[in-house]
Amino acid sequence: MKNKEILNRLAGEIRDITPDVSGKLSLNSPENKTEVIKMSQKPNKKLKRWIIGVSAAAVMALAVGLGFSGYRYYSVDTVIGIDVNPSIELKINKNETVIDAVALNSDAEVILDEMKLSGVDYNVAVNALIGSMLKNGYIDELKNSILISVDNADAQKSAELEERLMKEINEILSGSSVEPALLAQSVSGDAQLEELAAKYNISLGRASLIQKICDADPTKTFDALAQLSVNDLYLLAESKSVSSSGVLSQGSPSAGAYISADDAKSAALSHAGVSADSAEFISYEMDFDDGRMIYEIEFLAGGVKYEYEIDAESAAVIKQETENAGGSSGAGSSGGGSSGRAITREQAQEIALNHAGISVSDITVSKLELDDNKYDFEFISGGYKYDYEISASTGNIVEWKKEAASNSSGSSSSGSSGAAVTPDKAKSIALGDAGVTDVYGYEIDYDRDDNKYEIEFSAGGYEYEYEINASTGDIIKKEKDR
Repeated sequence: MKNKEILNRLAGEIRDITPDVSGKLSLNSPENKTEVIKMSQKPNKKLKRWIIGVSAAAVMALAVGLGFSGYRYYSVDTVIGIDVNPSIELKINKNETVIDAVALNSDAEVILDEMKLSGVDYNVAVNALIGSMLKNGYIDELKNSILISVDNADAQKSAELEERLMKEINEILSGSSVEPALLAQSVSGDAQLEELAAKYNISLGRASLIQKICDADPTKTFDALAQLSVNDLYLLAESKSVSSSGVLSQGSPSAGAYISADDAKSAALSHAGVSADSAEFISYEMDFDDGRMIYEIEFLAGGVKYEYEIDAESAAVIKQETENAGGSSGAGSSGGGSSGRAITREQAQEIALNHAGISVSDITVSKLELDDNKYDFEFISGGYKYDYEISASTGNIVEWKKEAASNSSGSSSSGSSGAAVTPDKAKSIALGDAGVTDVYGYEIDYDRDDNKYEIEFSAGGYEYEYEINASTGDIIKKEKDR
């Protein structure tokens, strides 16, 4: 029997055994206040037992129904993380109703103060949170980055919710002066990330972003980066080309709180006493060190390699190092025009190739470096090894020679004994494994005894060394140093 029928029958039975005393009740009759009304009919024991049984069944059915409904309502289906500097998690059920809003840090407590979000739709809660962050100055033109994370076992549902959240937040901020930089990602139940998030009172999404930066730059520690805002983390992630796999993004993080890269370069050049047209920049990137945002800058000028750390807020020089470019692995790049040097690296290469009558697409560079105001340029082409020395001051060819590559002491063409892999192929293997294309100071040597190529080059502030099997192309050994 259905619950409704049971309750209706129970109500009817109760009405049948209840006497009609309406005629004896009067608010103005004092005697009725103490009158005891006796039931003229004795209760039917059998009926009484039936009523008790039916009542218990009805109550049980009602409790089960309410219990199942309550379980569904209070069961967490998805956790949405919203990070700016306040870190807040919204726990929602399958109906996308907020069950709980959790403040993960003190800034989040300010935002959630007296805000009742339980029982409202998630999008209403998100609107309220973003509006409060905007009103309280946590989101503005200088801090425009918002990290969204979705934790749900269903990957498709997570992806759909990410897109909806990005659209909704963008619409919320459309009426303000802020152009948001949004990052959205799905986070799964990674035990290590959960432990780190709990330790530093941050969301899983922020823990995931920090871990990606640490993976891209092993010199960084999770402990140091955990103190940064989402905007600074986003700037670092862009600077270090952190993999965006599985991450939705829109807009660019604001760097308005810091000096520009050009200003940082100018500060370094001014401190070094080098003019802009006399320097060739090797690399520059925004970084975080010793509790502050900095620019790391490297450039070559006058046969000297300069390395600078510039404070990203004040443009002050924090650290400066110099070394002889001719003796470093990064000596392959140099600028022209200073200390008696009138030609650039590219011009020296062009002079040698014009003399040899060979195009740049037909060569494999073994070495191109500056030493004692001369460019030492070695390359292989057509089974021959060429060696040029070119004056860095005049561009004149000081000395040159050409010999069969198979008879050379250091390098070999692809036709040499045991070398089935060409030098170009070996270079492609090394650069492909390193994940770089724009390199300098490239050198390749063929070790005939061990039948391997030894390759060295620099890129992005790192020095790489590879050993490649000349028969199979397998990587025997590789090293990467800052």
